[in-house]
Amino acid sequence: MIKQQALAHLRAMTNKPSAEFHDGQLEAIVELAVNNRQMLVVQKTGWGKSAVYFIATKLLIEQNKGPSIIISPLISLMRNQIQSAARFGLRVVTINSSLSREKRAENENKITSRQVDAIIIAPEQLANDYFVQNVLSHVLSNVSLFVVDEAHCISDWGHDFRPDYRRIVRILRAMPKNLPVLATTATANNRVVNDIQSQLGEHILINRGELTREALHLQNLPLMPKTQRLAWLVLALNQIPGTGIIYAKTVRDCELVADWLVKNNINAKAYSGDSDSNDRIALEDALLNNGVKALVATSALGMGFDKSDISFVIHFQAPGNVVEYYQQVGRAGRGISDAYGILMLGEEDERIQSFFINRAFPRQSEVDDLLQAIESQEGLKKAEIEKHTNLSAGNIEKALKFLSAEDPSPIYKDGATYHRTAVDYQIPIDRVERLSAIKTGEWEQLQAYSQYGQCLMRFLATALDDPLAENCGKCANCAPSSTLNFDFPRQLLIDAVDFLKYRYVKIKPRKRFGGSKALASDAFSIYQLPYQNAGLQAEDGLALSRWKDGVWGDVVAAGKVGGQFSDELIAPMVQMIQTMPIDQQPSWLTYVPSPRHPTLVKNFAHKLASALGIRCSDAVSIAQVKAQQKTMENSYRRSENLDGAFAVDPTTVYGDPVFLLDDAVDSGWTFTVVTALLKRANGGMVYPIALTSTSNQG
Repeated sequence: MIKQQALAHLRAMTNKPSAEFHDGQLEAIVELAVNNRQMLVVQKTGWGKSAVYFIATKLLIEQNKGPSIIISPLISLMRNQIQSAARFGLRVVTINSSLSREKRAENENKITSRQVDAIIIAPEQLANDYFVQNVLSHVLSNVSLFVVDEAHCISDWGHDFRPDYRRIVRILRAMPKNLPVLATTATANNRVVNDIQSQLGEHILINRGELTREALHLQNLPLMPKTQRLAWLVLALNQIPGTGIIYAKTVRDCELVADWLVKNNINAKAYSGDSDSNDRIALEDALLNNGVKALVATSALGMGFDKSDISFVIHFQAPGNVVEYYQQVGRAGRGISDAYGILMLGEEDERIQSFFINRAFPRQSEVDDLLQAIESQEGLKKAEIEKHTNLSAGNIEKALKFLSAEDPSPIYKDGATYHRTAVDYQIPIDRVERLSAIKTGEWEQLQAYSQYGQCLMRFLATALDDPLAENCGKCANCAPSSTLNFDFPRQLLIDAVDFLKYRYVKIKPRKRFGGSKALASDAFSIYQLPYQNAGLQAEDGLALSRWKDGVWGDVVAAGKVGGQFSDELIAPMVQMIQTMPIDQQPSWLTYVPSPRHPTLVKNFAHKLASALGIRCSDAVSIAQVKAQQKTMENSYRRSENLDGAFAVDPTTVYGDPVFLLDDAVDSGWTFTVVTALLKRANGGMVYPIALTSTSNQG
């Protein structure tokens, strides 16, 4: 009877009258909905883990039991899941950060009035005391099934451990012992499985399948400069039929690759966590409906995206580990017989991975500064912490999340304000060092995979401790004849070099001189800059390059080291300036001087002005030597550090527009402040220009 009911629900959910369960699915459903067991399901992507917990939920609802709670970090997955569940009558709502205020209130009302069959909750919502106490509390006593999706995040040993997941275990410990629990993941090796088991209970059942992806043609490419990878992408995408995903590590590179492909008549779009939520939905739909050839995405398009006929997943930059790679490449070939998984290696990969590994956890000094600030001010809101610490907004967010998840925690949140507890806290150095060592080892394993000479699929499955791992017969090592051509035309490489050379970085003017009137007043006690004054803003500007971008950014970096910028940069700077949409061309140029390298920018500025045929003026001078701007981590500290740093000689300032040159732009605060000083001295419009951008966008 149960089997027939479950099968009917599966067919309604998939909209396939002939659908059948995959091996292990029905057994898992029965254990949950009939036997009230706790289970860990480790199955490859596409196996149908969501079908298990939705069908189990439906069967429990038909037994007049309460709703399911599903913890999932995947906003993209949530939308697809809700649509699938609705096909067979499940009322599912989600609570996550992408919801509008109105939609969130609507969903919360449905929960509190018990009008839902399942609730999908993003894990960070468990840190929202209001939500837990005033919304979730209405259903906790009546929950019939608790689901932890992407359960490897619980584990310290998991490849993408997330502090918010720690709260899940605490909640589960407060639930009835006979509550059915389902933990799911596609990426758990034995070490992670054992850790999850120790946290969820030793009696938890393990449902584990083989991980080989039969459809995938895996191929690794040798280490290449960015220009060669761009050239090869054009060649590859004109060979591979169908649609797919290209993964990059940063927002910046997603946009770069997408723009390059469009330039070469390939329909591609950039997708990242920086994209507006409505834009992300539209982009996902475009790929689902074959409206684009490729989405160029960060990991924001990851575990949750489900399209059965993705024909390729290409990594423009390497992921951090084999597990992440398996998860992402597993998006391809779910419902088709042949698909490609291509791993590229870039010269920048090592630098990117080192950054992520080194910044994975807050440092003790950062924690000490944060806790001291919160305690000394008797509580601070997140936005107020910048003023009292030299921590970036991102590091503040990371530290607060990490500390809130500790048990016992040294902080607690009352409304929007964080307070200090009596807990004497030290970073668990042993745990942090252990996890950092694991991440380093995982990166080394990924590099070993990239150079592996035998079956690539077997390497991946073995890394995940699949006892059934065997040669695939399809990868580049098993079947060399199936590999994609690598010999791209030389003209493509020349075009890629030119593309990078003339891909300028926009410098957008800051519209305010602080996060609030009070912060602006505090930061600029000398200059007395107002919180907001459009008359003191710069115009839109441009930077020639990205720092060490493989083209001009490398030339700029060499000049910084050598103490003199190459004359080779003059012509491209002139060419860049000529592309700027300027109504009235500046008749003069000035620059931001450096107290530590007084001739570096000055000499280049005079040469550039001469090439432009305009006057160069030493209008801006050092008024006070301050700490290096690059040591300031947040907007408040950066602006405060510039207060009183520069002076403008009004006798050298002309009323007509001016180019303001700096060697590098990062946060834009130096341009913002110097522009305001120039404009106060009766200057005209100010156009910022820079040799490079050092921003770590993405």
